Amino acid sequence: MLSRYLYASLIVLGISSGLLGDYSASTPSKSKLLPPDYAFTIWSVIYIAGLFLVYKIIRNQISLENPGLTLISTGYFLSGLWIRLDSQPYAVAFIAVSTVVANVSAVNFLRKIQISRVLLNSIAAFAAWVTVATSLVVADALHISTASDLSAGIYLAAALTIAFALYLFFAPEFGYVGTIAWATFSLLFTRSVSGTPIFVVSAIGFLISVGLILSKAKAVEVLKSGS
Repeated sequence: MLSRYLYASLIVLGISSGLLGDYSASTPSKSKLLPPDYAFTIWSVIYIAGLFLVYKIIRNQISLENPGLTLISTGYFLSGLWIRLDSQPYAVAFIAVSTVVANVSAVNFLRKIQISRVLLNSIAAFAAWVTVATSLVVADALHISTASDLSAGIYLAAALTIAFALYLFFAPEFGYVGTIAWATFSLLFTRSVSGTPIFVVSAIGFLISVGLILSKAKAVEVLKSGS
């Protein structure tokens, strides 16, 4: 029973740290729950999923034997720690990569047990969002310049390639690829200028995401019709 409350506590600590985080001096919002950029509203889904997961853990509705529970609890905790170490780029990069590994692995394990599809896809959305965010903090830690449109476009292309690979091999859920589509759609209209490399890469990434969503939807329909 102690471990059950430990898992729940890790998630609550991560969410609490995220809600109270002061993300940057240039950002008027103090919380990613109500950000100035609509793309960050994905954190509303992530936090609600975390609280629902806590409820299911406390009510003994998720097996403690599944490694995915340990991993996603760790993922929530690390995401909160990530915010607290924002001024230390190397530490943040290490924590960010660890969060991605934990979250993507969690999806891979949790999809093998009976779990709410809504909850699983919300966890997959969490994994996808931190995958995208990690590309930015790693670039910062390694002093990789994304100041020019060309370098930003190349780096974004590399980040999306990794994200699509993780989706195909470890986290093939609508929530993961849907979040990539959401992120690239946001980049198209809030972070890039038409015709620039980052705009082109965002457009290609968005189209690939939509294609993967439609492909998965068709595969699910075939499975349902065959059962």
